[in-house]
Amino acid sequence: MKRLLRLLGSLQIAVPLLIAIAGVLAWGTVYETRFGTSAVQRFIYQSWWFQGLLAFLAVNLAVAALARRPWQRTHAPFLLAHLGIILTLLGGVIGGRFGLEGQLIIPEGQAERALQLPVNVLVVRQPNPGFSHVIPTRFETTAWVHEPRARFQVGLHDRAISLLVDRYYPNALAEEQVSEDGPEENPAVQLLLRHEEQEERVWLFARDPERFGLRWGEAHVLFLEPATRSEWLDVLGLASPETSGRGVVSLHFPELNVQKELPVPDPFPDEPIPIEGTPYAATFKDYFTDFAITAHGVTNRSAQLNNPAVALTLTGPEGSEPFLAFARHPEFEALHGQARRIRAHVTYRMGPSVTLPPNAICLLRHPSGELSCVTTDDAGHRHLARCEAGGRYHHPWLGDGFEIVTHAPRAKRTTQFVNRSDEVRREALHLTAQDGSATAEAWLVRGDAVELSLGNEPLVVEYGPAQRELPVTIKLLDFRKIDYPGTQMASGFESDVELTDPQRGVILLRTIRMNHPLRYRGFSFYQSSYIPGAIDTTVLSVRSDPGTPFVYAGFLIVLAGVVTMFLSRARSPEHPSTPG
Repeated sequence: MKRLLRLLGSLQIAVPLLIAIAGVLAWGTVYETRFGTSAVQRFIYQSWWFQGLLAFLAVNLAVAALARRPWQRTHAPFLLAHLGIILTLLGGVIGGRFGLEGQLIIPEGQAERALQLPVNVLVVRQPNPGFSHVIPTRFETTAWVHEPRARFQVGLHDRAISLLVDRYYPNALAEEQVSEDGPEENPAVQLLLRHEEQEERVWLFARDPERFGLRWGEAHVLFLEPATRSEWLDVLGLASPETSGRGVVSLHFPELNVQKELPVPDPFPDEPIPIEGTPYAATFKDYFTDFAITAHGVTNRSAQLNNPAVALTLTGPEGSEPFLAFARHPEFEALHGQARRIRAHVTYRMGPSVTLPPNAICLLRHPSGELSCVTTDDAGHRHLARCEAGGRYHHPWLGDGFEIVTHAPRAKRTTQFVNRSDEVRREALHLTAQDGSATAEAWLVRGDAVELSLGNEPLVVEYGPAQRELPVTIKLLDFRKIDYPGTQMASGFESDVELTDPQRGVILLRTIRMNHPLRYRGFSFYQSSYIPGAIDTTVLSVRSDPGTPFVYAGFLIVLAGVVTMFLSRARSPEHPSTPG
């Protein structure tokens, strides 16, 4: 038995094992350079085979120590060093197998307890009847394989769906292609914008609320399609004050399937305005041409129409509820996610002459298909000119040049993906679902969902990080980005959070800073990053590592072994101590 221990603990096994681990670490360095840190963590350092190597090294060290029995006092440094390394390796194995690591992404004012893990899953859902199936994936750990040909069988309540992932791009770039042979009217123009040495090609779509305009330098570039004479007069600045007015409030009641429009009155009436076909009435409270929130509260900064807004109150069976709508920010209401008693969507729009921004390049499409161009200066003065595809024009005040490359009345958009590199940065999958003879395909970007028309009920497929519920809830009360003085470079981030533990009845108020985490019940919450926007969103890294005590103990024991070695040498006859 002793001879076996000596054999297992000899250099004949230890040296090849150490060489193998060193080779894996070198491979991991190269792998990280090509595929990124998150990929090497999942594919190598957290894999079962690498942790098996570490465990085997720990066993080898333990056997080497046992082979020295019976131990003597002079063996103390040797035994302490071996014990410390074994504990460190054991802590790494335990952390890799049983640890938990992920991110909490929390918008300001909201709470979250779903931890996003570094591994990805496919989620297949069918809304009616309710159905959800989670499929673990590991495409990112073999990022060089761009055609995985991975097939999954998803069992529904009455049939099975075959789902094929035939392409995986770890760093995908979406390329939009626009053709002129669409099945229906969809007016679009392609412009070549120029400013000094800078050029950019852009597509604008008149009927797409997210693609009808953009900001390019100081210019606002728009493509509009006025439908009536009054709208043409508005956009040309020829409408009378009675026709332009203060704009229109649109009220949509989804439960009643009713949509009504109310012109913003001037002046406001003393009585509520009944909304025909509904049990509700609207009371207009205030009108702003340039809405702003200052230290002294809500104010109207100027008479210029920079940020038009209207405040009103709806009254009905549920009671009264205030609404605030912005002409240029229709997404404002959805951003705050406020739960309302009165189920109504309130939007506010103004005539194009009112909302046409300064320094604008505005292309107008006539019902006949012809194009005109309206440009404005910084004071809103307009200049009208007729234009056509292939023509080159200049903004008379800014000096920016633009060329109408293409005018497509029936534009059709398709999106193709190409892969830029093997580094895992923006993942995309190409899916093909098959149900008998029916098939459907789509591209799916990480973090998004697509709907596949397959059979009577469509399938919704999502691709994103796996999630796990934490035993606590974290609410972001306030987020602060601290800049270096005189710059916009961040020197640090701070998150004021409220931690709620319903199992133990604990509520904690803490501030999480960089290098100052919040620790609770074995979880550590670190300030990692943030997402800027209308509402700041904090990103907290969460880690739970049960192997950490073993690692710390291992370091301390190794340190004790080093100290013991120096003390034993100082006391030995070969190394006499120097008299004081």
